[in-house]
Amino acid sequence: MSAKEAANATHRSAVGRVAVALSLALVVALAIEQTYRVYVFGPAAWSYARMDSVHDLWVSGLIRAAANPEISYELKPGLDSYFKLAPLRTNAAGLRDVERSPGKPPGVVRAALIGSSFSMPAGVALEDAWHQVAARMLDAQQPGKRHEIVNFAVGGYNARQNLAVLHDKAFAYEPDLIIFELTTHLPYMTQPEEFHRRAFVAAPRTSPFWESFVLEAIAARFDAPAGDPSPYPQDALAGIGDAIGRAAEAAGGRGVPICFVVLNMDPATRRNAQLLAQEAARHSRCVVDTTDAFAGADLAQYAIYRTDAHPNARAQRVFAEVATPALARELGAPAP
Repeated sequence: MSAKEAANATHRSAVGRVAVALSLALVVALAIEQTYRVYVFGPAAWSYARMDSVHDLWVSGLIRAAANPEISYELKPGLDSYFKLAPLRTNAAGLRDVERSPGKPPGVVRAALIGSSFSMPAGVALEDAWHQVAARMLDAQQPGKRHEIVNFAVGGYNARQNLAVLHDKAFAYEPDLIIFELTTHLPYMTQPEEFHRRAFVAAPRTSPFWESFVLEAIAARFDAPAGDPSPYPQDALAGIGDAIGRAAEAAGGRGVPICFVVLNMDPATRRNAQLLAQEAARHSRCVVDTTDAFAGADLAQYAIYRTDAHPNARAQRVFAEVATPALARELGAPAP
């Protein structure tokens, strides 16, 4: 073998070893990635469609510009997709709900739910949503009547958007009750004035299946968001108090009662939930705070998955069990 041939053979051997090492590293990385996915997401980790839904609503491809710039964005109508692992369908009006006629059918007692991701809800099948469970509980308490809770909740909506939804959409459905969701992070979900004035442009859809959840978890350890301060600074509470008052005034002006429901699981924000409930009680006799129902609970058992603390189906049922008695009183149903 000539010197040139020997050099070429050595080069090929070195390239081969590098290729083997890179292939082995890739296999190990993929094994670690899939193992972590199964740890976080369970059996859903093996489904392309469900894993490709693990992203924020902003980059999900599920929203579009709303006609009213105060609302800014809304769910697309006629969806049949997934979001945060759970099936997500919308009706012809773009509500995460079954089909509803704006005109209330005879014999139906109807409430309209205004809210954000806890009530949409994110990562939970519609039939397990707290308002759907509550409607079934109300049906059981009052046989012969059918209760509907029309769901106008959309993830990420702030108080200003919720007020616009109340005026622009909810009243058209002839509700007998307005249910206004409050969460402890709502006072901080504000947008600059420009957000409510410019035309909304949806961001391109991401494809989480092709992203690394391991690298995302590592990065999150160095960039963990700070929790909401508790108790609230006075300016934050003043802003949400104004929204609560305006919602109550709008409902009262239509002769419709309003119930404020504070959906909260975290004892660390218990004081903030109490402050929201106290503010709501200034404007309505119907106020619910779910915090105490989760006292001493392992909150990991109530999250949709390990890296997302949105309330799961189990938590949604607790919300329903706490809220239904108050809703029943407002809707004239006998107490259970």
